[in-house]
Amino acid sequence: MSDAPNPALQSANSQPSVDVDTVVDTVVETGQDMRNELRKKLSSTRRQLSDVQVLEYSSVICHKLLSLIKPSTNIGGYLAVGNEVRIDPALDTARQRLCKTYVPIIQSDHQMVFAQIDDDMTLIKNKFGILEPDLAISTCILSGSLDAVLVPLVGFDEQCQRMGMGGGFYDRAFAENKHLQDEVTKPLLIGVAYDIQQTASVLPDWWDVPLDVIVTETRILRRRPSSQ
Repeated sequence: MSDAPNPALQSANSQPSVDVDTVVDTVVETGQDMRNELRKKLSSTRRQLSDVQVLEYSSVICHKLLSLIKPSTNIGGYLAVGNEVRIDPALDTARQRLCKTYVPIIQSDHQMVFAQIDDDMTLIKNKFGILEPDLAISTCILSGSLDAVLVPLVGFDEQCQRMGMGGGFYDRAFAENKHLQDEVTKPLLIGVAYDIQQTASVLPDWWDVPLDVIVTETRILRRRPSSQ
């Protein structure tokens, strides 16, 4: 038997080794690039809505939202930016039904707390240019004290996955609301959007918190158990 080296084995052994970490990083970066492009596309689509359309659709959506809000509960909302759905009428009516209404405040550590809001509240712009109540953080509450939250979004899919602006504020605030074993836990997360913001998939990451319900001008979409 010849002791000569096998050329095939030599060729295989001479192949450069694969850096697994580099491959993983490349895949992650590619996924983030795809999400960012989708976010830009959906944001652009929403900006195409006219002022008349925003007000018309928002009115219809607010009517649907009120069917999901129980009287005398703590309701989280938001102050609309750009062409986001205007939910002020829903919050006003909720207060008439003895609900307490809250909107988010972003702290310096990028954590989100909720400040009570009413018609006479003084508002200031935060560092992101978003209006929020001029209140001390010590007077705010955490997400677990809310019964339901109306959540703004850039895009959504049929599985009630949400794409936000990319800051991760809502995902961090509701990290414990992951609905283990498909159980709906407090608070009820209600996404608020227009039909045009739906996409086949928002390409969710593992840390993204799914919504329980999404309300648009034409439908109320409820999250189905993953086993179905």
